[in-house]
Amino acid sequence: MGCNAVLLLTVAVVLLSEVVIGQQPSEKPGSCPPSPGIGICAFTCSSDFQCLGSQKCCSTGCGGTSCMAPVSRLIGAPSVKKGSCPAEPKGPWICSHMCSADADCRGRFKCCKNRCGALTCQKPE
Repeated sequence: MGCNAVLLLTVAVVLLSEVVIGQQPSEKPGSCPPSPGIGICAFTCSSDFQCLGSQKCCSTGCGGTSCMAPVSRLIGAPSVKKGSCPAEPKGPWICSHMCSADADCRGRFKCCKNRCGALTCQKPE
């Protein structure tokens, strides 16, 4: 290949990458779960698109970032639903947050602490 062909190929690759990158949305749908308080203080991502699948790049609570499964706010759901969280925490021993607000839960379910202290969707009292 001559110098002109290499130069032309380089320009084409740069322009094509700018077009492809420019078409990506700024972030993936959903919202980050509440800060888990885990001891990952390093930056393991800086953009949702560095995370696999539907995962988002979220704050870890100590200044770092990590890829986490998103919680999705249900459109049209009230931010605080009727009823109260169980007085005695219930539910499975899931120790990672599955919601951050009542609006993340389907139907009548509310976002409440479970026996492990994590926020999960539970039937209100």
